[in-house]
Amino acid sequence: MSRRLSALEFDAITIEGGLLPAEWLANIASLKAPQQSVTDYGVPRGLNLRDELGRYWRIAEAHWADFAAARARAEDSQALARRFMVNLFRDVFAASDIQTHAEPTLIGEHHYPITASAREGRLPLIVAAAGQRLDERDRRYGDHNRQRSAFGLLQDYLNAADHALWGVASNGLLLRLARDNASLTRPAWIEADLERIFTEERFADFSLLWLLMHASRFGDADTLPQQCPLEVWREASKEQGTRARDQLRQGVEAALQALGQGFLADATNESLRQALASGQLSAQGYFQQLLRLVYRLIFLLTVEERGLLHPHEADPHAVQLYADGYGLRRLRERARRRRAWDRHANLWQSLKPVFVGLLEASRCWRCRRWAACLPPTNARTWIWPLSATAHCCKPYSSSVGCAAPAA
Repeated sequence: MSRRLSALEFDAITIEGGLLPAEWLANIASLKAPQQSVTDYGVPRGLNLRDELGRYWRIAEAHWADFAAARARAEDSQALARRFMVNLFRDVFAASDIQTHAEPTLIGEHHYPITASAREGRLPLIVAAAGQRLDERDRRYGDHNRQRSAFGLLQDYLNAADHALWGVASNGLLLRLARDNASLTRPAWIEADLERIFTEERFADFSLLWLLMHASRFGDADTLPQQCPLEVWREASKEQGTRARDQLRQGVEAALQALGQGFLADATNESLRQALASGQLSAQGYFQQLLRLVYRLIFLLTVEERGLLHPHEADPHAVQLYADGYGLRRLRERARRRRAWDRHANLWQSLKPVFVGLLEASRCWRCRRWAACLPPTNARTWIWPLSATAHCCKPYSSSVGCAAPAA
């Protein structure tokens, strides 16, 4: 499922699959990823990356203006898109050695009509006709009598070539970065909407795109393809994801203990204690209820962090009201301050209308202005009614604070 980086202010950048996570792209945009020094990007001494980004932004805008003006009268839309992309990579993304290919590249018995390449083959480029969908099958991108899309051609080429791991497909309006990927059912790419970037003057999106697509990111001919910065970032993000999963497991265990003890300790939850003592509710049953609750909290915090909870047309006042009075992020911040812990159940009560809102996609029962929640992506997470523990019992607010997932 595609994820737009709205939470990171990059509305023109979309991720499909697990090529690089959104959090890692944020690191790249902030120059916090490995191999992002001035020297790594080939910037002359005495200049900095931010200055260069401004200069390349103006150059890119000029190329876009020429491309946009010529689209209406172009007789050969593929030649137009090819010229635009070659100029963009040569003059903006520092692919000074980019060369167009007159003949298909032969690997084994298969032909790959790639458009151009740079970095001695490390950066292959496939260009479709201006405006043609990158997933639209066409004989021009095929092998012999086989039809293939422009993106399909790129993916097949990357899977077959030993000297290139990453490549780019574009139709002039979209720019799609892909990697060697043998999976036919789980495509993966990072896509930039060039039309939005330039018509809406999205300099932040362009900056991320430049840092990601710069020719140096695809490696040099005298190094292994696996040593290119894009691959280094991918491996580092996978390692970071492994550590995050380990930390998540530890956090889930701590949350289960905090919530389980909080429910049992509350003076008004005598019925829960009796149900456990009599065997009406087994220890395993109690555990399953707590586990579902914890994963609901994780799910909710994830959609909050990625900016997926509120539609674009939501009332800004309602969105802010949710963040201040209902959101999980406020609980996470409060949990970091031990002096804010108490023995009241008000924090738990503030979560209940959120659960109801996610189930019913309705307005908040209290403010009546919260038209901000969409139906949940994973509806099974929100099966109603809530478990007896989560619906009827109250933990101390300190327990809810302890269980608030960490970022």
